[in-house]
Amino acid sequence: MDRCLVCGSAAEPTDRFCASCGASLSLANEPTGVIPLPESEASSDELTSGLEDIASGTAVLVVHKGPMEGVRFTVDSHVNNPVTIGRSTDSTIFLDDVTVSRQHAKLSFSDGQWTLEDAGSLNGTYVNRDRVALHVLSDRDELQVGKYRFVFVTSAGKS
Repeated sequence: MDRCLVCGSAAEPTDRFCASCGASLSLANEPTGVIPLPESEASSDELTSGLEDIASGTAVLVVHKGPMEGVRFTVDSHVNNPVTIGRSTDSTIFLDDVTVSRQHAKLSFSDGQWTLEDAGSLNGTYVNRDRVALHVLSDRDELQVGKYRFVFVTSAGKS
């Protein structure tokens, strides 16, 4: 019997997502995984500490506000491109909340940059509090999908 890294609930070894909180049950060292941080009133700088040396084509979305605050989703464009975000359990980043559409948005990596595209979601996709249909992302952008707010951390654009 395994345990969810986010909420600690029991899970079967074959489960992909936690039945209690919806978090991915992938191991933290796999290309897409969940790495919990201690619960706190941490700033976005504290939540993203230790992410200075991200490899090209890799990004980390850190939940800054909302459910699962402090959780890190690591995505690798060489494994998952595009990265899907939504309420569907088939999504690369599964967010179990009614404010998130089944196919809400997707992240794509091409020509050294990440883009975020809304997938026709009901509540919209936001970058730095502006609603977007398609947006080229920069390091430390704030993404909002439903009631989840993420800090986007990547090596793209860093020198």
